[in-house]
Amino acid sequence: MTSYNTDGTVGPWAKEKLDCLSAWLDPYTTILKNQSRWCEAYYYIDAFAGAGRAPLRQELTGNPQQFLFDIPNFRNDQSEQVEYVDGSPIVALTLPNLFSRYIFVEKSQTRAEALRTLAQSYSLLDRVEVHSDDANVVIENQLLKAGINWRHNRGVVFLDPFGLQVPWRTIELIASTAAFEVMINFPVGMAIQRLLPQLGVSNAAHKAMLDEYFGCGEWEDIVYERPDDLFNERTPRKYDDAGTRLVRWYSERLRSAFGYVSAPRLFTNSQGGHLYYLIHAGPNKTGSKIANHVLKKGQLVR
Repeated sequence: MTSYNTDGTVGPWAKEKLDCLSAWLDPYTTILKNQSRWCEAYYYIDAFAGAGRAPLRQELTGNPQQFLFDIPNFRNDQSEQVEYVDGSPIVALTLPNLFSRYIFVEKSQTRAEALRTLAQSYSLLDRVEVHSDDANVVIENQLLKAGINWRHNRGVVFLDPFGLQVPWRTIELIASTAAFEVMINFPVGMAIQRLLPQLGVSNAAHKAMLDEYFGCGEWEDIVYERPDDLFNERTPRKYDDAGTRLVRWYSERLRSAFGYVSAPRLFTNSQGGHLYYLIHAGPNKTGSKIANHVLKKGQLVR
């Protein structure tokens, strides 16, 4: 789990997202538990794991016009009961049917140490690896690790970054195994829209970031309406529904890479501003069917 605020808290939408994750992982591990005839092990990789548990913001204020910025007024005085959210590591470690192996990635040394303590508290240190490193490096090392035949192993990668930390090359690597399913936070309001001006195109640095994230430059044609002008003198203008257009296009890229993709589910802040979409992709029709059932309770993009 990621999306921490600077004060270490998470928004109320985090609970909804984690409920979706739990509702999908439970049947996934139940199915794999009964496939021991051919499946040697099944892995859970949490690429942005956090510390395992975080305080929920008790009071939120914000500008309704902003995409993201619910400016929190988190009060931590002794007179109030602080509610904590069990993050994605706890969700995965408390499933009725456990994964064979857990790989938690958290760049913060303090949070990484908290994850080790967490694994020990559940007596699962023998199944858990904690890496304090770049998530893309860890994923690549794990998927290319010698001795693992992905024809006889399966897994899940939970990708819940705050921004554009997962480039398309990592998505392609995961898909190339034909063994992993992913649940992806597509941060359209949290990060992507902030790099897209209404008029013109992004500056060179932002364009390079978006090219790497999407794996190509086609996103510009998805986001911007280019006037029919022979001399190209009129300024491109961002479509009013640019966010929706992007998530549909990104979903189709996931479908091409993995084979199956769910309808994206939208998550909003307390003012209704778009934060991100949760999308499932994988090589298995059953996994996609379960994901669509889990995600259908929210606002979907068809």
